[in-house]
Amino acid sequence: MPEFFIAPGGLRLIVEELPHTYSVSLGCFIGAGARHEAPACSGAAHFIEHMLFKGSQHYPNARTISQTIEGVGGLLNASTAYESTVYYTKVATIHFDRAAQLLGDMLLHPLFELHELEKERRVIIEELRGLQDVPGDWVHDLLQQTMWAQTPLGRDIAGSVETVSAISRNDLAEFWQRHYNRSNMVVSVAGNIRAERVAECVGAAFMPMSDGLPTAPQAVPVPVSGPRLTLMSRDTEQGNFCFGLPGLAYNDPDRRPLQVLDSILGGGMSSRLFQLLREDHGLAYHVGSYHNELSDTGMWVVYGSVEPEALRDAIALVLEMLRELVHYGVTDDELGMVKEQVKGGLLLSLEDTWSVASRNGAHLLRYGHVMPVEQVVAEVEAVTAEDVRRVAKRLIRNDSLHVAVIGPYNDEDSRDLEVLVAEALL
Repeated sequence: MPEFFIAPGGLRLIVEELPHTYSVSLGCFIGAGARHEAPACSGAAHFIEHMLFKGSQHYPNARTISQTIEGVGGLLNASTAYESTVYYTKVATIHFDRAAQLLGDMLLHPLFELHELEKERRVIIEELRGLQDVPGDWVHDLLQQTMWAQTPLGRDIAGSVETVSAISRNDLAEFWQRHYNRSNMVVSVAGNIRAERVAECVGAAFMPMSDGLPTAPQAVPVPVSGPRLTLMSRDTEQGNFCFGLPGLAYNDPDRRPLQVLDSILGGGMSSRLFQLLREDHGLAYHVGSYHNELSDTGMWVVYGSVEPEALRDAIALVLEMLRELVHYGVTDDELGMVKEQVKGGLLLSLEDTWSVASRNGAHLLRYGHVMPVEQVVAEVEAVTAEDVRRVAKRLIRNDSLHVAVIGPYNDEDSRDLEVLVAEALL
């Protein structure tokens, strides 16, 4: 079981000792992301994530930072989400001290040098433009715009070319000062290391961090009423589509039934989507579904890529599948198989030190505690077919349906699809 510490100064620290491993993973979980930004500063959290790798007080440039970890065979990375930003490293146990010292210096003493900021601004703008070259990824962003409009969830986590071009050094420094503090951060460690050593080392590395206050995301956004279709015409080799429905918050009592329902719908080669669209009709190679949970809402997505002329048939089949889930639910065989799939996937995911540290850190940041694996397994096991159908009826509704499409289509195609979606009768 992980051990929870309050490090000197009040920093929350969680450590899980895994003596059978050779590595140790360290993650810093900041409770701030794209939902904490003002519209004019959209992309600031992601911009800061980039800048923290460009130089700090004792590691003055990007090369020194990367070599400190990569030079000993380790991994150093970060990611920005809507409600959090995570910095993490994985190293051999003998190199833990240098990993903790580096992350502490990066988070507490970033330089934000102007010439590095301007270089990274160009990099992020190219990152944003590059998304448009991958329509299978871009269609997910288009769906969020369709569903959430001008709210924070309707904006790309990285911002836009316009906002990133306008963000100043002061904007970044202000965001960093407001959110990067002890009260708004969790440090999670897992691996072949003693908890006492971690507490001592991390406490020293993060001692200068300011106390601060935890920060809440902007108010829960209201999704645009559906059914709604957005089609973007592009000369692509495939028709790319996404269905979106408002989902559940990560503390919603129906989250386990939705987890099971999502796996039945689009979780792997045995799912309904894969079997129907690929195996039965040969329409799609790439198809699936996922659910993103946030503190007060969520987003349930079905996606796929098909030959352009097969798009209408694929969308009609997905709509029919959603109707069947509402009216008939799932079979006992599906339910039993997916329960084992969900439980097995959870247990297998915990064989890596970073997977363990990531789960523990995310849980502590979200819930204030780590949910035991046994509890999750028991909750999944307790899901009934009626639970799954109830959640399907709760979420799959015409007024919640949003569809985004990118492909070689014209206005007539758009009107045809709009009629199909409007008459879905979910």
